[in-house]
Amino acid sequence: MKKLLCICLLSGLMGFSLHAKDLTNDSIKPKLPHFLIFNASNGAVIPTNDFVAGEYKIPHYSSFSIKYGLTSTGDDWKDHAYGMPYGGIGFYMANFYRNHDLGTPFSLYFFQGAQLFRLKHNLSLNYEWNLGGSFNWKCYDPFDNPNNIALGSSVNIHVAGNLFLKWRLSKHFDIHLGAGFTHFSNGAYSLPNKGLNMVAGFVELAYYFNRKDDEGFVDRSITPPPFRKKIDHDLMILISSRNARVDTLNTGLSSEFTDRKFKVLGISYARLFQNSYKYKWGPSIEFTYDESAGIKSWRQIHPESGKIYDRVKLGKLGDRFSLGVSLKGEIAMPVYSLFANLGYDIIHANVVGARFYQILGVKVYLKDNLFGTFGIKATNFGKAQFLYWNLGYTFSQERKKK
Repeated sequence: MKKLLCICLLSGLMGFSLHAKDLTNDSIKPKLPHFLIFNASNGAVIPTNDFVAGEYKIPHYSSFSIKYGLTSTGDDWKDHAYGMPYGGIGFYMANFYRNHDLGTPFSLYFFQGAQLFRLKHNLSLNYEWNLGGSFNWKCYDPFDNPNNIALGSSVNIHVAGNLFLKWRLSKHFDIHLGAGFTHFSNGAYSLPNKGLNMVAGFVELAYYFNRKDDEGFVDRSITPPPFRKKIDHDLMILISSRNARVDTLNTGLSSEFTDRKFKVLGISYARLFQNSYKYKWGPSIEFTYDESAGIKSWRQIHPESGKIYDRVKLGKLGDRFSLGVSLKGEIAMPVYSLFANLGYDIIHANVVGARFYQILGVKVYLKDNLFGTFGIKATNFGKAQFLYWNLGYTFSQERKKK
């Protein structure tokens, strides 16, 4: 899990580096605006599994974050075309008032956001996403913490999305009011892994350094060139792994969670229509091979050595394949984008999980049309299936005018 987390953080660092480079554009801009944000939130843990439902229900939780980042200046047409984007790094702490079985977790994460709509000259509706690593959890242990089926590891992935109103108070201060969704899990890398899903309202106070008096206001002298509508054909290769759960009845196994990692491979194609700088959408097809589908496991004594082994037998080859169709949407930036899929398996592998699935991730263009993605595939809007690693290529096609 630590290796996966390192790759996740490196992916985020690469994305932030590209974002910072894009903010500076091609010219050197001294005193690039930067900021500190203080966030306080209070919300609820969604009772999506037995560990946080019924008698274990968490009435509420609170969290605190501090974020540092860079923001657009408004001097370039790309700033306006992409909604005055910003990005940076953050530190997060949460209190679930259940230290004995959840611990006192903290996170280090990367964040990026931008305007969705400008409502007034000093008021806008914004989005923000977070991706990083979360540490210091008290995870599942069959002896010391057997009830915690939500988290199977002390280190987990931190994923969040926020929607908020941004109100500019002065040259230096903004205040943000909004709501967000946060998910913690290890992407089924180690089981049990029901995950934690939370919703919360929050307030933020932002202090800006080197921001111009008129930054963020509409500058009618800077307008983006007309966008040439196009269709992007994304072809992607998936490489991942996951843990699996087995039936222990009459097997002699002490645990239903295997120690073995199973390969997940796939190929997908998306046809995305882009009518503006910021948004893409379209249908997608996902073809997946899951080695964990239909596995059986049991405990057996070796006839010669007398030693006890936990054996695993793979399922039928034909039971390991899934074919899903989905609707995909992207919020695009010049070198990266945030994407989400809502899909349904027409052919469903013999795995535990619903046919209806969700994918959430980040796409980073590495060179020209070559890109990599990192994300998570889940069912029931919160039960992780596996972490999502893709390498892909975009073929662009200009749309003909009618």
